[in-house]
Amino acid sequence: MPSIQTVRGAIDPQELGVTLSHEHVMVDFVGAAQTGPHRWNVDEVVEVMVPRLREAQQQGVRTLVECTPAYLGRDVRLLRRLSDETGLHLVTNTGLYKEPHIPRDTFSLSPEELSERWIAECTDGIDDTDVRPGMIKIAVNPGHLIPVQGLIVRAAARTHLATGLAVACHTNDATSAHEALDLIEAEGMDPGRYIVVHAHNMPEPHAQDLLAARGCWLSYDNIGGSTPLNVYVRLIVQALERGRQDRVLISHDAGWYRVGEPRGGEQRPYTAIFQEFLPALRARGLDGDLERRLLVENPARALAVG
Repeated sequence: MPSIQTVRGAIDPQELGVTLSHEHVMVDFVGAAQTGPHRWNVDEVVEVMVPRLREAQQQGVRTLVECTPAYLGRDVRLLRRLSDETGLHLVTNTGLYKEPHIPRDTFSLSPEELSERWIAECTDGIDDTDVRPGMIKIAVNPGHLIPVQGLIVRAAARTHLATGLAVACHTNDATSAHEALDLIEAEGMDPGRYIVVHAHNMPEPHAQDLLAARGCWLSYDNIGGSTPLNVYVRLIVQALERGRQDRVLISHDAGWYRVGEPRGGEQRPYTAIFQEFLPALRARGLDGDLERRLLVENPARALAVG
């Protein structure tokens, strides 16, 4: 029976509902050597972020995929508390980001050794809890992959093969996107379980076609952020024209409580999709079936295991 792991346990994919597939609740950019729970006040984070999560709920959101990896501010106890308080399904991750948010011992590991650490989080729980990841979150550097990011990609593929979890990879450009896809295929991973995060950074039609031809998911996930709204509208229209709307995810990459700033700084709400983007699609004559596909059906298929 397929399932999706949330911070409160596994659920049926049909329970996911409207899903924001790439968001952040809290991020700590201080670096792997310094970050840790001593850096934030959980009560304050809850006080600041619960209203933002409730805003999303008021728009119909039922699930939020929290994509902050270890050593960048992942706190699964905080996430479970937020989920308990709001009733939202929250999905966390295993994996690593990129320098300086990688612990130094990572550089001397093999892909197998690193994947064993991540598999242990899937089987035993994260940080001495029973919270298990619902996906694998990694990153690649821009341009040709440096060795440590290649190591992380290979380890992610091996973790997927052992657990079935989807891999979502922070990506800046086509070179790194295709090199990462080459690596996961070399490891025996199906690209259909791989999400190119920030695929809107490569908006040219030819670049999108080449990525889509690899069979991966394309995530357009900074809606309401720095990329103009019309870029996302064009990408969705192009996906429809090419018949690949079943391989697209949308989200905001929004939030978040920024550790080290007073009251976590300024948070960007999780609402632009509903207040700006969907109305723009409707103005182009695109219907509710597409909305359901982008926000309900596709995330459930992308994340489901089994």
